[in-house]
Amino acid sequence: MGKDGKNAVRVTTTLTKQQYEALEQLAKRNGVAIAWLIRRAVEHVIEEEEGGPLLPLVYK
Repeated sequence: MGKDGKNAVRVTTTLTKQQYEALEQLAKRNGVAIAWLIRRAVEHVIEEEEGGPLLPLVYK
């Protein structure tokens, strides 16, 4: 996804309060945005299906 947003599509979803709070804590602990965690989770699902990493797993 480019910084200019030209190669991006916005997706809206609903999380439980517990899911959001867990993501919020994980993001703070690792110094990343919740959006980054969600993108990484999506990439993980794609990687499992297609094989091969698309985003680095390293935080920061």
